[in-house]
Amino acid sequence: MKARCWLVTAAVFVLPPAAFAAEGIEGKFTVAAQVGTQSEVSGKILQSAQGSLFDKPVTIDSTRYRDIYAPDVRLQGLLGYGIGERTEIIGRATWYETKPTRVEAGNLEGKTLVVAFEPYNYEELGFEVGLRYYLATQARLKSYVAPVVGVRFLNEILVALSVEAAGSSIRNVPFSKEGAVPVFGLDIGFTFDLGERFFIGMDTGIRYQASPGQFDYLLGLTKIDDSDGRWSAPVTAMLGVRF
Repeated sequence: MKARCWLVTAAVFVLPPAAFAAEGIEGKFTVAAQVGTQSEVSGKILQSAQGSLFDKPVTIDSTRYRDIYAPDVRLQGLLGYGIGERTEIIGRATWYETKPTRVEAGNLEGKTLVVAFEPYNYEELGFEVGLRYYLATQARLKSYVAPVVGVRFLNEILVALSVEAAGSSIRNVPFSKEGAVPVFGLDIGFTFDLGERFFIGMDTGIRYQASPGQFDYLLGLTKIDDSDGRWSAPVTAMLGVRF
């Protein structure tokens, strides 16, 4: 009797997923919501320089993006269309926000110089297009690679420089300009069909984001805002539908 109950229970959970045959992507639309985060891989936001500040000699050390921006929430919305048996063109809107941290980045007459990036929430809005190539499309598990290109719109960034031991500080120093920068990279990921239409999945990859425009505001220290291009690695989970 117990064995029969277990068989019925197993049938309830196993038979429905097996009741449909996985289909391809050609001629189908894909709509998906993605949520995740990203990690900064490489690139310097602050360059080293020597000059004067508060009429005193100062040395500023280079600082990486990863020292300033910790991983935070990334949201994305995706629309795709299967143009071939294994290929799908996608368009994606992206939004990312993170809070910069204060760092010790140099010294003023032997006293520690602290740099704080403002505003307190760094925010970017982006748009990407890509071409997914699926390794298999007839199976429920569909893995893919996808080159992507796009643009990101950045807000203006200011910095505050302070020497707490000396009680000296300067705030709202223009650092990088608001504007659009190109971005390109590569996605790798998979989707798993839950039924004839719905699927879940994950993807990750690499992105290169060009450096924003500089203000060159501080005389003698204009080099500090010559930021590098930025490499980052987004990771997202997704829930979507194909029809």
